[in-house]
Amino acid sequence: MRKFDGAAATAIIGAAPSLLPETMPALTARVTLRRIQAEDVPMILAMEADPAVMQHSTGVKPATEARHQELLTWLQEPRTELGHWTVLADDLAVGWISLVPLGEDGRIQIAYRFCRAAWGQGYATQAGRQLCGYVWRTLDVPELVAVVWPDNHASKRVLEKLGFAFRVLEPHYGRQTAVYVLPRPAGQSALSS
Repeated sequence: MRKFDGAAATAIIGAAPSLLPETMPALTARVTLRRIQAEDVPMILAMEADPAVMQHSTGVKPATEARHQELLTWLQEPRTELGHWTVLADDLAVGWISLVPLGEDGRIQIAYRFCRAAWGQGYATQAGRQLCGYVWRTLDVPELVAVVWPDNHASKRVLEKLGFAFRVLEPHYGRQTAVYVLPRPAGQSALSS
């Protein structure tokens, strides 16, 4: 069990990367999460270059050789964040989902991005359920947060299906965002099943 404590979260996160599974047990036959690998870089580049996918994110990034190399280098760095997983639907990579620190106050954020062809098929909700379950089983955090652009109605619906509720508007990633929060389920402590 890992306890998160304010700004110290980043240091604690880096201390025990062995807690990050390479593949998470599938809750359904359709969706599996596995750690992002070099073979996923083309999918990431395609999503980053798609204006529709990036409309509610940090902006389009051209799929250049420099960006390709940047992602490969990133994959070689020590895993000091909570983790990034590829979402596989019927063994096909359709997006990614992550757990990362949000800001300096120790909050843990769930974030995700999916290829346009995967939209509307329930993959984000299924992947989110898997990742939230992992958090509640393994991390001692009181809540998870997610930030979305206020006009990203599809992502808000996914978060609401997962049980997140709107809390506040806050600036993140250089713009105003809607912060959604999912409290730890009552009576469920880390490492209890």
